[in-house]
Amino acid sequence: MQYMIVAFRSRNQTAKMYEIFTLNGVPSKIINTPREVNVGCGISVRFDESFFSKAKMLANRYPQTSFVGFLKVFISGSRYVAKRIG
Repeated sequence: MQYMIVAFRSRNQTAKMYEIFTLNGVPSKIINTPREVNVGCGISVRFDESFFSKAKMLANRYPQTSFVGFLKVFISGSRYVAKRIG
């Protein structure tokens, strides 16, 4: 299983980006950031990799000051691994 997340250092800005994604047709949800990823405020916006281009365009159009980055998250064995993307 793998998916994308966008992480911020602010919970408010995470919620704002979730709202932006939802209003612009990027199916997403707010999740607890996997502990092993160890970035941001503890919650992230999760979305399917097929929406990465649109999500990146929206993040650039509506920049948030606490933006950490986009990460691809996958499970390796019994732990989460994240790779920074874009």
